Amino acid sequence: MSYQEKKGITNIISSILITTIYSIVIYQKYLNGLLDDENIFRFWAIIVLIFIPISIVARIIIMIIFHIVESIVQTAKGNDIEDELSSLDERDRIFNMKASSTAMYIFSLGFIIALATQLFDVSNHIFFIVIMVAGFLTDLVSELMMIRYYRRGF
Repeated sequence: MSYQEKKGITNIISSILITTIYSIVIYQKYLNGLLDDENIFRFWAIIVLIFIPISIVARIIIMIIFHIVESIVQTAKGNDIEDELSSLDERDRIFNMKASSTAMYIFSLGFIIALATQLFDVSNHIFFIVIMVAGFLTDLVSELMMIRYYRRGF
């Protein structure tokens, strides 16, 4: 398995873990009445604005740990990990472009579905939940596509 595939799998696992843990914590706070949901937009602004930095910091820490562990494993095998890291070529750029393009279509579809929920007079909470799920699915599909591209090529 290549470095890029391992990195993609690590990103998928970290995304699932971070989102699941954060969702459980927020849901528990909501059930306990610790979050004020009188103003729905303020409620979701707090949730999203706290989630973004937590997610970024957690991903940075996870990627640092991943890189350290991968370096140790590759050094033990007698391989040089810098060779894989320095070989970002046109193929990698094409893979990133294809995965990003598809991911943006998925997020756009999720956004349209979220807007459609408002046409049918569904709760505003559903609008924000659909946006969050679309963001999660965008990340997940993007990483899965990158893994697929690296395994199969174009």
